[in-house]
Amino acid sequence: MKNVIHITTLSVAVNLAAFAQQAPETTKPAITNKTSAQMLRLDSLKKRVTNPNIPPPASSPIPENAGVSSAGDVPSPTAVFSYGSIPIQDRNVVRSYYIELAYNKTTCVIFKSPIRSVDLGSKDIIADKANAVDNVLRVKASLIGFNETNFSVMTADGQFYSFVVNYNEYPTMLALDLSVNDDGVVQHKARSINQKGTVVSFAGVNTSQQEIVQNCAYIIDQRRRIKHVGINKYDVEANLRGLYYKDNVLYYKIAIKNKSNLNYDLDYIRFFIVDKTVAKETSHQELEVVPLYVYNQPLVVIPGQNTVEKVFAFQKFTIPDDKVVQVILGEKNGGRTISFTMGNQDILNADTL
Repeated sequence: MKNVIHITTLSVAVNLAAFAQQAPETTKPAITNKTSAQMLRLDSLKKRVTNPNIPPPASSPIPENAGVSSAGDVPSPTAVFSYGSIPIQDRNVVRSYYIELAYNKTTCVIFKSPIRSVDLGSKDIIADKANAVDNVLRVKASLIGFNETNFSVMTADGQFYSFVVNYNEYPTMLALDLSVNDDGVVQHKARSINQKGTVVSFAGVNTSQQEIVQNCAYIIDQRRRIKHVGINKYDVEANLRGLYYKDNVLYYKIAIKNKSNLNYDLDYIRFFIVDKTVAKETSHQELEVVPLYVYNQPLVVIPGQNTVEKVFAFQKFTIPDDKVVQVILGEKNGGRTISFTMGNQDILNADTL
């Protein structure tokens, strides 16, 4: 910029000097004064370019054609004041995940926190949240062979996720888990109870799956709190040993004790909300309640003279006084089906974690 100013100053000075020699004597003082004024303005311009903190004089505005030679080949000094763009730093860039979508397949993306908004770059792809969960997004192609596009997701914890999408009828990945840490576990605490994998947030529940797992692990170690709810039949005893509540989640701790010498192969444990009048008739179930999570679910074989405890986590619910919760246990390839009930007061008396 300094070279531009020097060339401009020299060009103006030479042209004005040549014009002054050819002009009549009567015009020389005026031209000399004009030349001095322009020289002062250019000198002021040079100082401001060298030191941008010096403001331009209020009484000496820079002419629009200042610094333009007669040939017009010298840039205007106004170009000196153009500001460049702010450079983008690496820390300002949000990296994008690259995924492939198919027309006949659904890809699921699991986030750490509930999804708050989704922005699709094209109508050639569609996305929605999975049923009953808040942090699982299902994405697929709505057009075969669509051009490359993108989508972005905002989650409740303030995180922003960017995705670049291409079409592939045979995608290499159908599920992307962004909820786990680099070592593949949810949290250090979860690792201690040997529960690895995915975090799932349930609709209407103020917690995530790893917190539910941790709560279940705590409950399974607690002593028996309830002794009046259960059934003892066919040498199989099933009873409710504890009922807990936290963050809109109800936890039912149920024990199954096999008093016989034969294994009890547990086929299912199901929960129904039924009228009190038909609670004893297992063929009149009205509404089944499905748990969000079952702790110790793989334990289905109860050896003779042994006891197995499970914890069932439900989204909070209450029932009218004329209804009860019926718990039905069925034996695989056997006839030892048993059931017991609990009332609304038992639910209302749940212990708070």
